[in-house]
Amino acid sequence: MVASLVINRMKVSVSYWYNKGVSLADAALHEKALYCFDKAIALDENDAQVWFKRGISQFHIKLLGAAAISFGKVLSFEPNNPAALNNLGVTYTQMQEFDKAEACFRRAAELAKGNPRIAVNQKISMNMKTTSKQ
Repeated sequence: MVASLVINRMKVSVSYWYNKGVSLADAALHEKALYCFDKAIALDENDAQVWFKRGISQFHIKLLGAAAISFGKVLSFEPNNPAALNNLGVTYTQMQEFDKAEACFRRAAELAKGNPRIAVNQKISMNMKTTSKQ
């Protein structure tokens, strides 16, 4: 009986790991944040918010392929998420997959008309594409 009470108290929720990960990410401790986001996903693999923050941390530590997968997972749950599309576009830009990036920025701009971040990221991507061809 006592053992089961201790085990029940030790259960940690998705929100615990998510909030801890966000705090670590805010402190630019992205590798540690990633550990927390992975723990949260192990408890609930269908939480788009966790996948999004995981992608942000992966991007910051240059795990670009993994970040693209995480943002793609967000979009599998929320296909009209302009922030995920924008971040996926930025990730593709860093991977020099400019056509994929452009498709993401175009869709994000349709969903969030007038968002200056999307427009700036799209322009940076187009400039990088032009520079890479020279």
